[in-house]
Amino acid sequence: MKPITSRQLAARVLTEIGEGARANTALATALSKDGRALSVRDRAFVTELVQGTTRMRRAVDHAMGPYIQRKLDEDVRSALRMGVHQLLHLGTPPHAAVNDTVDVAPRRARGLVNAVLRKVAQSDAVWPSGAVQFSYPDWIWNLFVGAWGEEGRESLIAMNTPERPEPRADGYVQGQASQWVVEVIDAAGDNGGQFIDLCAAPGGKTTALGARWSPVFANEVDPARARVLREVVQKYRPATQVVVSDGSESPFRNDCADAVLVDAPCSGLGALGRRSDARWQISEQAIKRLVGIQATLLDEAFRLLRPGGVLTYSVCTVTPEETVQVPLEFDVRHENAEIIPVTQPPWREHHQGGLVLPHDHGTDGMAVFQWRRRQ
Repeated sequence: MKPITSRQLAARVLTEIGEGARANTALATALSKDGRALSVRDRAFVTELVQGTTRMRRAVDHAMGPYIQRKLDEDVRSALRMGVHQLLHLGTPPHAAVNDTVDVAPRRARGLVNAVLRKVAQSDAVWPSGAVQFSYPDWIWNLFVGAWGEEGRESLIAMNTPERPEPRADGYVQGQASQWVVEVIDAAGDNGGQFIDLCAAPGGKTTALGARWSPVFANEVDPARARVLREVVQKYRPATQVVVSDGSESPFRNDCADAVLVDAPCSGLGALGRRSDARWQISEQAIKRLVGIQATLLDEAFRLLRPGGVLTYSVCTVTPEETVQVPLEFDVRHENAEIIPVTQPPWREHHQGGLVLPHDHGTDGMAVFQWRRRQ
């Protein structure tokens, strides 16, 4: 049996994604099994084909749409999308993109795939909107541009080129904006002490904390994610105690912590670069539900703080609801919470906290807010 090629593997993963699989999970599984024999370069190419095709799906579908007159089976559509992505976004020579894609397409549809790809290669795409050209749902495009104008457009374009962070000194690979959140925490907690990360999985922020935080408790509601969290902390901060509980009703006693982090579940709209299918899964309506969860978690976190303790709220999104409304309403509910302004670079001032937009430094978009419980 011939070994699988990079394009064959990518086409298969794209078919799985089209049938409902999560992109990151399907890709990781394929690379760890059938992709083990591929070279480092070929594995990287599989990743680009899968993630890039998934990310740029709307632009790809628009470009090939005029040349398709019937409903396509998922394996055929996935092969076509992969070929068009190479033509539009990777600069692959047309003969290579066409021929190599035809080779991995289902035999029953190779004539169709060949014809459509040749037509796309010979035409210039006309884009009806920025949302189509840069491959976003209209509501996400309008949200960013409405909130940030030209900077919103630049942020969306920036997230089509995902960040590839260097490993930390301990070897853990963590996005730069997440590391900046930890720096904000460490800067506010001069004396260290007991630390609770209320939504800790997968463990990046927990394990990046400064050494003066001790003991450290990493809380996670989902048992499966908690298992991953245990593996991470065992490797990178083994003294951490993992707790499995609902962060909105945690088992910790009142006034027990010197610092609490709420790295809250959020819309993730600042992290669309590394989550290629997230833009197609999140809905505008979900933000209202998430805002309620964020508010509940903040209230629970404040219950845990000792007088003088520091509460940090971070989200990898930039929506006004999650980065303005939630902190402002928290202020109203808790008069004994003193705002700690976040003004140091690389954060731009964002109401009472700090914000990084994706195009600022080529990282995830991230917002961070802090309070100290008054004595």
